[in-house]
Amino acid sequence: MNLIERYQFNRTSFQLLGRSLSESQGQVNVVATPEWTVSDNFAHMAGVADDVLAGRLEGVATDPWTEAQVQARRGRSLSELLEEWELKAPAVEELLMPMADQIDPRLVIDLWTHEQDVRGALGIPGGDRDKTLNWIVEQVVAGWLKRIERSDLNALEIEILPAAGDLQAQNDPKTSGEPAGSLRIAPFEAARLTLGRRSRQQILNYDWSGVADPAAYIDLLVVFSPAIQDIVEA
Repeated sequence: MNLIERYQFNRTSFQLLGRSLSESQGQVNVVATPEWTVSDNFAHMAGVADDVLAGRLEGVATDPWTEAQVQARRGRSLSELLEEWELKAPAVEELLMPMADQIDPRLVIDLWTHEQDVRGALGIPGGDRDKTLNWIVEQVVAGWLKRIERSDLNALEIEILPAAGDLQAQNDPKTSGEPAGSLRIAPFEAARLTLGRRSRQQILNYDWSGVADPAAYIDLLVVFSPAIQDIVEA
């Protein structure tokens, strides 16, 4: 599955979720994106598609870029936001398909992440065992190991635990060198924490072993910054 196929799979999942929601659910605040409602998350998705088609990529993925997408769609209903995204997403996929795996993987990771943000805000489970999660975790762990290798910290062994209920999965631990300690973590937690969806205390509560100061690793594990409060999801 190439990146555009992954995008198509996940945007369909997210759009189906959106179509199952009421307008009042669209106004629920999302703790993972505290300045945004559920509808604002869909405004961002529609805005990404619109900006890609229009070539407005300066400052891509920055706060000003994403906030402009949301502000431009203030006052629109959840249904209207979904209609725009449903209309423009296929054109994005057609435009980017020739370059497939050469595009920025953040396009897919961001999409999956915001679907989980919405699910978490509304208490709707899903995404913890889907086909995109393992792919995201591969990207996440590779990034962690590179950043740890480049740091002054001791090497760390990272073991991704089998997903809940998956008794057959075998995940070999990955290491950034000769490890002095280890971190054992569930795949869903790895994907959520790296995009700032877990607080510092939640990260410290993970299964660390042989690490004198786990807090020293937090900034290497989180791409942006940890959540300002605990985020607990269904």
